[in-house]
Amino acid sequence: MLASSFKLLFGYGVTHCLSRSELDITNKKNVYSVIERLRPGIIIHAAAYTNVEACELEKESAFAINTNGTKLLVDALKKYSPDSLFIYLSSTGVYGLGKERAYQESDTPEPTTVHHRSKYEAEKEVIGNLKNFLIIRTGWLFGGSMAHSKNFAFKRYLEAKDKSSVYGDPTQFGNPTYVNDLAEQIKLLIEKNELGIFNCVGEGGCSRLDYVKAIIEEFELDCMVTAAPDGFFSRIAPVSFNESAENYNLIQKKINIMRPWRVALKDYIDKLKDEINGKES
Repeated sequence: MLASSFKLLFGYGVTHCLSRSELDITNKKNVYSVIERLRPGIIIHAAAYTNVEACELEKESAFAINTNGTKLLVDALKKYSPDSLFIYLSSTGVYGLGKERAYQESDTPEPTTVHHRSKYEAEKEVIGNLKNFLIIRTGWLFGGSMAHSKNFAFKRYLEAKDKSSVYGDPTQFGNPTYVNDLAEQIKLLIEKNELGIFNCVGEGGCSRLDYVKAIIEEFELDCMVTAAPDGFFSRIAPVSFNESAENYNLIQKKINIMRPWRVALKDYIDKLKDEINGKES
């Protein structure tokens, strides 16, 4: 989802959007060859093992992709293009269980899952080895085509369109974040020559229950969203109940352009409805 937004935002002429067949970040020879050939001025590293549940069962793969894959990119960049800007997409899930309020960048990460530990270890590789980097902590991404496998909004539409009621989780909190807004924010950080760690999430947090309610309301579906009973959304991964964050560093630098999540969600679902209507017609 996010890579598609970057490709549209930056244009095809200057952007190499590499698939796994072109760049396997777990293959050292492949990584070094691609970085030596392209010598990129900027790398936006969005590749990851993103299935949080599967990471608990496949720990070695999670660290091979998320941590060691990042390390290979960092090492290749140090060798062939040391002055380049490296942008690493991380997660607000790295903060863990420490607080009930929205996390700021100064809060110490204490990740609780294999996925988030592997992402945080990758952050350390970036911080410890590069001078020009942006670490972007984000979460609860939505956007992209309805064909995208991780399109949360469209999946909730499919779930609710022929039902009278669905469940939402009242115990999980985070920030729904529109990938187009995130891409625009990262573009601004690049233009402003900013470096360091930034939370980049949709403004204002909510529960997963309220998020699902908002999606159903924007689709104007006649479906009630109610709080799920205890244990209904049981998970293998011990995910923190609170993944919400505040764009503190962006706000302090007066460069926060992340919209309120509900405003961005309406914008996106209006586009998604056009896509759905076009397919149905």
